Amino acid sequence: MEQNKLAPHLGRIQYFNEQLQKQTNRKSVYLKQLEEIKNLLKENEQEIEYNEGWVKFHEKSIEEHKKIIKETFDLNEKIDQEEKLKFHEKQIQEHHKKYIEYHKKEIEAIKNEIKIFEQGIKRCEGQLEFIKKKMEKEDN
Repeated sequence: MEQNKLAPHLGRIQYFNEQLQKQTNRKSVYLKQLEEIKNLLKENEQEIEYNEGWVKFHEKSIEEHKKIIKETFDLNEKIDQEEKLKFHEKQIQEHHKKYIEYHKKEIEAIKNEIKIFEQGIKRCEGQLEFIKKKMEKEDN
């Protein structure tokens, strides 16, 4: 008779232990994913800085070429400097600014993912707390 009373109790304890393990595993996965996407966030921020540096370089070069174009009277030199000027403008518009916009969009998406994983971690913590309280009640 005593064993029959213990059987449901042991079953609930086993169930709670399984749920505890599931939530602990889930939280661990979320934490690992969160770490990885935070690294992606840093990488995208660095890519923006890198491309902004190139934009500044090209802008400085553009100013230099404009100055030379304005000051020179040599037609071949003007044509050469105008070609160089166009190259730098094209690099800014068709390359670096597009990369910056791409990485900004990535950052926004990553920030949303971070929020989702942080919410998942909080849910796991809530579930873990709930399960632990249930287990304490079972022990009493």
